[in-house]
Amino acid sequence: MGRSAKVNTAMPGKLDTTEADKKTPKSIIIYRGEVGVHVRSLMQEWRNVFLPWSSKKLHGKNKSLKDFLAVAATFSASHLQLFTAPSQGTSLRIMRFFNGPTLSFRVLSFTLHKEIVAKQRRPVSVDRAAWEVAPIVVLNNFTHPDLAHHAEVPLLTATFKALFPSLNVQTIQNCEIQRVCLFHYDHVEHVVEVRHYYVNARTVGVTKTVKKLLESRRPTKLGTLESIDEVLDQEDAWSDTDGEGEEVPLVQPFRQHREQCRVKLQEIGPRMTLQLNKVENGFAGGEVIYHRTEKKTLREVQVNASKVRARKTEKAKRRALQDENVQRKRQQREDKLERKRQRREMAAVAQQANPFEVAGGDSDGYAAGNEE
Repeated sequence: MGRSAKVNTAMPGKLDTTEADKKTPKSIIIYRGEVGVHVRSLMQEWRNVFLPWSSKKLHGKNKSLKDFLAVAATFSASHLQLFTAPSQGTSLRIMRFFNGPTLSFRVLSFTLHKEIVAKQRRPVSVDRAAWEVAPIVVLNNFTHPDLAHHAEVPLLTATFKALFPSLNVQTIQNCEIQRVCLFHYDHVEHVVEVRHYYVNARTVGVTKTVKKLLESRRPTKLGTLESIDEVLDQEDAWSDTDGEGEEVPLVQPFRQHREQCRVKLQEIGPRMTLQLNKVENGFAGGEVIYHRTEKKTLREVQVNASKVRARKTEKAKRRALQDENVQRKRQQREDKLERKRQRREMAAVAQQANPFEVAGGDSDGYAAGNEE
């Protein structure tokens, strides 16, 4: 027997085809160091949240941050998200190419897709089309009055918005509304709750049996009926038996629904609780502009800023000196090759002018040697 063809079940990605695609935010999501299987699963599911504008199979093993900086412009990537699992717990760093900022989060807790689905009464089957468009980002409670004096909250808002493509309410189509990514800021605990939902739509105005038929499902009691007319005779055809979700009128068709449907957000994971620990104004480094535990005076902030500027200046000087040395050595090699080429040309010209003359000797010595 021959081997069966392997079916590609990978989720769809997307390539840059227009200038608008190149400007769309894209995230490289990897892990570094020794992490457990649960953190790896979290990384894979976090990649799914950003589909189709995220890396699906890329790994960061044996690669430095400079390698990702080098390829970021080629693939028009906007962010690098890095999972690590040090002794203090799981952490997530969100870095913006190419000049920062860098936000460091502590992952206080997380729940994977299979754990969420195991507790649901009716798990949903996500359509493949849901992964072909980016989710709609929703920011909740980031403008609470108690957060007026927290300078890091506006930065969180700008960072989470920049991770996803912008939304135009005037031109968006219903087919582009498939998933929702929710960021909720707890102003009491000062943590960010992250949820990922699938927009589930159900038929309204019909019984459960008819609804299952419309949704291409097989009703359990259909085998006991002799004709489809008994479905309408035994039940009220216009009674709505599913009280979950909210009925909404449709201006545009949404999936198989044309005029009205019941919409419900169903969580598909992953679920995370993030705590902001540190903000740096550079890519994977730079001046610390916010720290959760270390509070510094204005004088200390100014001293640290001057130290950072001094280090950058010294680094720029070393880089300029290295470039100068490399250029000087390259020029020396080129000059040496040029002198060697000129000597060869002069020797060739001399040989052509006197073909009987041996290079490095004289004709008299050659003749005397022949006479002997």
